[in-house]
Amino acid sequence: MKKVKKDNNAFWKMRSEHYNELQWAKNNKYLYEFIKAGRFNKKDIVLDVGTGTGIIAHSVAPLVNEVIGMDISQDMLEHSNWKGNLYFIRRDILESTFADGIFDKITCRLVFHHIMRNRQKAMDNCYRGLKKGGMMVLSEGVPPSKRVRKQYVDIFKLKENRVTFYEEDLVGLMKDSGFKNIKVNTVLLKKMSVKNWLTKSGISKVNQEKIYMLHKNATDYFKEDYEMVETENDCLINMKMLILTGKK
Repeated sequence: MKKVKKDNNAFWKMRSEHYNELQWAKNNKYLYEFIKAGRFNKKDIVLDVGTGTGIIAHSVAPLVNEVIGMDISQDMLEHSNWKGNLYFIRRDILESTFADGIFDKITCRLVFHHIMRNRQKAMDNCYRGLKKGGMMVLSEGVPPSKRVRKQYVDIFKLKENRVTFYEEDLVGLMKDSGFKNIKVNTVLLKKMSVKNWLTKSGISKVNQEKIYMLHKNATDYFKEDYEMVETENDCLINMKMLILTGKK
């Protein structure tokens, strides 16, 4: 297994400490829609790619035969809590860890925007890992509109290196790996706290303030598209999440 870069280690160690306190991460509506999309059953063997602290893996485990959660960060995995039919391993989806055709379902929530290189290879590995007729459940956050892209990118530059997706990008990524019957569900997480997102994401205090002010001083159309509500000490926005399913 390739060694995780030291800067990545530091980034994920920082993120892991308060990840489970992020408002969006355990949002009941989001989890419900993600689990519903997977149509899990008791015979399923599931791989959760980029499992992090295991939120999706733990949600899926009671519904299936077995779940393996994989992540590149040992620090994230240390918050995951092994139990029952749930196992965690430190691996990278860019590596060929498993034989082809092992899994009935593969889940992947808010992971691909972190893959700065070889995203198609990562998707190809997901496709190969599925049994014939198997399903992938992929979710990513996207900007609420095309016109806020620049502001969206400027905000996230202060947080992390990431890829900005729109629906057509994610559909194309799955199609190019061979997935069929791709379906997309849009989930709006309403009135999410910007302050919660900033303070629980391991962002430096200096950049937290910069990002917060980018929201406060944003254009009218940015605030309109996010349906932003400004309170005395916070900004509340609607986060747009896409949940895609595709079959092998």
